Amino acid sequence: MNKILGVLLLIGVFPLPYDYYIYLRTVIMLGTLYILVRDWKESDSQTKGVLIVIVILFNSLSPIYLTKMIWIVIDLISGLYLLNYKKHNI
Repeated sequence: MNKILGVLLLIGVFPLPYDYYIYLRTVIMLGTLYILVRDWKESDSQTKGVLIVIVILFNSLSPIYLTKMIWIVIDLISGLYLLNYKKHNI
């Protein structure tokens, strides 16, 4: 799951139709929330914090609007973090 989310975020750095980014927000929010709940007991507070920040940033219910350049940086950092996330790799 985390590898798929990471790849979707890295794809998000390219210029794509706006609908992809709406889809991306929802998928990343739900997927990261799932990982957070699934691994809650085994995760340390730093890991929980990073995952919570990702869920908040990609919240599709109350979106955070930032410039494209800032989103590219967030997508890269979040994508690389999720690609390297080690707990319960599926």
